[in-house]
Amino acid sequence: MRTPDADDYVGMTIAQKYRVEALIGEGGMGKVFRARQISLDKVVVLKVLRHTLLSDERTVARFQREAKAASRLNHRNSISVLDFGQAEDGALFIAMEYVAGQDLHQILSREWPLGEGRVVRIVSQVLGALSDAHGAGVIHRDLKPENIMVEQRRNEPDFVKVLDFGIAKITDSTDDGPALTRAGFVCGTPEYMSPEQARGATLDHRSDLYAVGVILYQLMTGLLPFESDSAVGFATKHLTEEPPPPTRRRPEARISPAMERLILRTLSKSPDDRPANAEAFRAELMAVDKERRRSDAPPRRQQGPAVLAPLPRKSTARNDDNRDSSTAPNWGGEVTVEATVRALPDVLAPLPTSADAISVTREKTDSIVPTQPGVGSGGLALFFKSLTVVLLIAGAGISAATFFDLWPGKGDVVSPFNPGARNTTGRTGAADPGNSELPLYEQLIPSQRRNIEESRKHAQAGDNALERNDTSLARAKYLDAFALNPDPELALKLGELYWYQGEQEEARGWWSRHLRDVTDSKARAHIEQLMSGSVARPSSP
Repeated sequence: MRTPDADDYVGMTIAQKYRVEALIGEGGMGKVFRARQISLDKVVVLKVLRHTLLSDERTVARFQREAKAASRLNHRNSISVLDFGQAEDGALFIAMEYVAGQDLHQILSREWPLGEGRVVRIVSQVLGALSDAHGAGVIHRDLKPENIMVEQRRNEPDFVKVLDFGIAKITDSTDDGPALTRAGFVCGTPEYMSPEQARGATLDHRSDLYAVGVILYQLMTGLLPFESDSAVGFATKHLTEEPPPPTRRRPEARISPAMERLILRTLSKSPDDRPANAEAFRAELMAVDKERRRSDAPPRRQQGPAVLAPLPRKSTARNDDNRDSSTAPNWGGEVTVEATVRALPDVLAPLPTSADAISVTREKTDSIVPTQPGVGSGGLALFFKSLTVVLLIAGAGISAATFFDLWPGKGDVVSPFNPGARNTTGRTGAADPGNSELPLYEQLIPSQRRNIEESRKHAQAGDNALERNDTSLARAKYLDAFALNPDPELALKLGELYWYQGEQEEARGWWSRHLRDVTDSKARAHIEQLMSGSVARPSSP
C-alpha cells in the first residue's frame, strides 16, 4: 500500500521562502505545487521530491541534475529555475517560474486538427529552446507534449516553454556527478524514443530532434507514428519499422508535401539522415511554412485583380513644399479620395524599393469611392447614371474591338476609354506578328503562342527591376511577360507604371484591357475615375 508523503504542504511555508498554495501535478518522482515567493509576492512552481525516494542515490542525483541542467539555460522558451534547496523536513525541492497555460498534450486532445501554420509556430519555439540547450551541452532525452507548456499571451499566441529536464544529460567534461543510467538501461518515454535511445546507445542532440519529429507527426495527424500496447512494442517499432507517411494515416488532414517530407526525414533511423541540429531543423521548418503559404495563395486569375488602397488627398493642386497637406477622406463633404496601387510609386514619395509595392494588395477594401451622407438621392442617382453611361460606352468599345479584330484586314482597334489613341509604346511583334502594328494591349495572343512559365520569369524579372527602381527595365519585362501570357494583373501593373511616368494615353489602353478581361474588377471605380480625368495625375516624384 502506498503511504501518503508528508505532503500536505498546502498552506505550509517551505525553506522560509515559499508559501504553498495548491497541488497542480504529480509524477513518479514527486509532486508539483503552485506556491508564492514571499519576499517578492511572486507565483512560482515548486517541484518536491518524494520522501520515500530520498534514500535512492540515483533518484536524488537525477533530481539535482534537473536543477543543474535547467539552470544552464537562458532561452525565452526554456523554463527558468529560480532556486534549489531542502525543506525543513528534509525534502528536496526545485523552484521554477510559473507558466499559466496548457501543456501541448491538452491542446492536442482538445483542439486537433491544428493548422499547419500554428504547428510551425509552436514547434519552431521548441527547436529554439533545444538549440540553446544543446549549445549549453544539455540533451533533454524526454521530449513529449506533456513537457511543452503553451501560454496564450496578449501579443504572442502559443508562447512555448519547454520543461522537465529530469533525465537530461549534460555532455561537457565538468559534469562529474554519478551516472544516472546503467549500461544498456533505457530511460525516457517509449512513444517518443529515438532508435538509438531504445537500444540504450550513447545519445547526442539528434536524439532530441527525433522526438521533435514524433511530436510534429502527432500534431499534424493527431496520431503517433507507431501504435502498440506496450513500451517494448513501441521501442521495437522505433528500431525496426519505417513510419507510414502522415497523409496515409490521415488522408483528410491538411499536410503540405514539404511538411510530410521533413517529418519523415526527421524520423530516419540513422541520426546522420536527420537535420544536422536544432537550428537547421528550425530553418527547414520555416522554409516549409513559407512554401505552404505560397502554394496556398489562390491563383491570381481566380481572385481577380488586386484591390487598390485609398490614399487621402485634397482636391486642390498639390503643394510639393508641404507633404502634410493630404487629409483623411471627408465623409460629410466633397469627395477627396484618390486611390493608387499599394506597391507602385506613392504620389507623395519616391518609387518603392520592393516589388511587393507593385503587386497589388487584395481584400483591403471593397470600395474606394466613399458614399457621401451629405449628398441627396438626386446626387446618388446622377452617380449611377454616370456609371451606367460609362459601362455602356465600355461595352460598345469592346464589341467594336472584337468585331474589327475578327474582320479580315482588320481596321484600327481603339480603346473604349481612349478613342483614337494609337500609342505603340507597349508593343511586341514577337507575340503576334499579324498584329504587330497594334498596341500590345489590343492584341489577342493565340493560346499556341503562350508560354506561362516564361511569362512568370519575365514578370519576376520585372519585380526585381522595380526593387532596384529601374522602372524602364521593369516596364520592358512586364511587356515581355504580357506578350507570352496576357494576364490581367500585368495589364493593371503596366497601366499604373505608365500613369505615374506621365504616359496617360498608354495607361488608359492598358487599363482598358484590364477592365475588358476582368469585368468585375475591384479596381474599376478607381481606374474609371482616373481615366475620366476627374483626378489629375500627380507629378512624378
